Amino acid sequence: MIAPESARGSKSHGQTNRGVLLRNNLIVSTLIFALLELWRPCFFLTDDNLDGGFPILSEMGLRLLHGQSPFITEYLFGGHYDLLRDPTFFLWHPVYLLTSLLAGTRFHFLIIDVCAFVFFMLATAGFVNLAWYLRRELPLQISDGWIMFYAMSFTYSVIILTLGTSWLDFTANYAALPWLTLGILQKKWRNGIGLVALFSLHQILGGHPLAIVSNTIFLSLFALGVSFWRRSWLPLGCWIAGYVLALLFILPLFLPMMEGFLSSARAQGVPVYDMALNNIPPLLLPTSVFLGMALWYIHPPVHVHVTYTLAFGACAAAWCLIPALVNRQRWRGLDLISFGLVLFGAFMVGRPLWFTEIMAHVPVLKSMRWPFREIVQFQFFLHLFLLVRQPSARPRVLRLTALLSASLMVLPLFLYRLPPTLNAMTLNRELLFSGDFDRYWDRVRPLFKPGDRFVVLLSYNLYLEDRIERPNCLFASYNFACLARVVNASGYSHTVPADQLYLKLEPFFPNGTYEISQRAELLREDPQLKLITLESLQPLRITLSSGGGPVIDLTPYIPARARKVFVQQ
Repeated sequence: MIAPESARGSKSHGQTNRGVLLRNNLIVSTLIFALLELWRPCFFLTDDNLDGGFPILSEMGLRLLHGQSPFITEYLFGGHYDLLRDPTFFLWHPVYLLTSLLAGTRFHFLIIDVCAFVFFMLATAGFVNLAWYLRRELPLQISDGWIMFYAMSFTYSVIILTLGTSWLDFTANYAALPWLTLGILQKKWRNGIGLVALFSLHQILGGHPLAIVSNTIFLSLFALGVSFWRRSWLPLGCWIAGYVLALLFILPLFLPMMEGFLSSARAQGVPVYDMALNNIPPLLLPTSVFLGMALWYIHPPVHVHVTYTLAFGACAAAWCLIPALVNRQRWRGLDLISFGLVLFGAFMVGRPLWFTEIMAHVPVLKSMRWPFREIVQFQFFLHLFLLVRQPSARPRVLRLTALLSASLMVLPLFLYRLPPTLNAMTLNRELLFSGDFDRYWDRVRPLFKPGDRFVVLLSYNLYLEDRIERPNCLFASYNFACLARVVNASGYSHTVPADQLYLKLEPFFPNGTYEISQRAELLREDPQLKLITLESLQPLRITLSSGGGPVIDLTPYIPARARKVFVQQ
């Protein structure tokens, strides 16, 4: 991060026009992204981005190149699966479709990172334009240096949600927030409705469905607050009109998705105990906000709570909150609105049990198992508050505060031996990057006849053992079947429409795999089903069998170099 100039200043003290300000910020943001890629190539190819989104985008790209519909997959849920009816695969955005064309090229593994780069730059551009607008309209005495610092902090505060236990599409929701806010703040109907409609369309096409719900709730409250502050219904009117316009435009795609979601098991809701299990302990929230990734040295990243709280703390400007709060100047309406939404975001992530029980009875909200979607809004409104609430401290103190705050985010990121994710999937990445994955499946694929479908079996103990570093790509669990080009009778999605399920028997594990005890029931449902079984991890042994056929040991099909890796593990 670049150390900012004094937060106070005039145009002669570090203020330039919008074009120069935007250009400088995009250059710096690009350099930061490039450093991440140099440190760890394909930086964002981890966890769900690797085993969930990447295989789907790869197949979409290959189908596009062959002139076929990109919204059908022939390798998941028995084949000919309609992605348009499954909101888990919200991959309609032009950025996804264009980037998927990298499939089959030497840049194949950059698909996720190129998408992330586009959305990160969109987030930077949105925040800078919002900051420039507010500096002019309020007006704010804030220099270009501080705008750059806040813009970089805002853009990369979503880094753990992109890397950790989430999907790439959260970055699309995040990038939309400053643009939608800018639309709500406009003083002309045409400008306001246009911005809201355009970026509502952007996040509907490319964002996470439940994060869209969260964005809608927070921005509706923001628009209502701004309307009261200005004593005008223009902000709320721009928000509602633009949002409705975007929904009407996207209706032909939106209706099949909603119909598919309503016929999925997830639409019935998540049990209260399961929702409560994933709530963040309240005391961890302030700790993570001010310690950031340094929290890893206190709590190793072995539990989902730690990753979620780190997502709160991935804010390079967090310590600047203190001088902003101690400022004795009168609070403006926008200060109160943005800080109120920061507190609301913290409440929604902490989600006390009584509120969880209320959510369990509200349509759509009852399907929101994980609370990290609200971290997206928390981070945005925290940065908006820092932008509009001028800190009361000497410039040197502010610079030191910014340096300390940025260090607590940046240094642990580079010093800790693992990337900031629960599922780095190091072995799977190595198998893919080395080409051993392709060599393995080139040998195994001929064992499948046309029309063959398979499921993956493993014991509960093996699922718990070494969960992060299982070679999932070698037995094509999750969505790796799309890369292996073999037909999995299951797949990795929590929102499969009931009528598109190939098998009635529900997978025992959330990654679409079955417990060994389900073998007989699976074969009763489909006697021709192939069974890929993970027999053991150390030593690694994978077998292929069917109801009455011989058991084939697939372990010798793994290239020798790859087998040595698992022996060393």
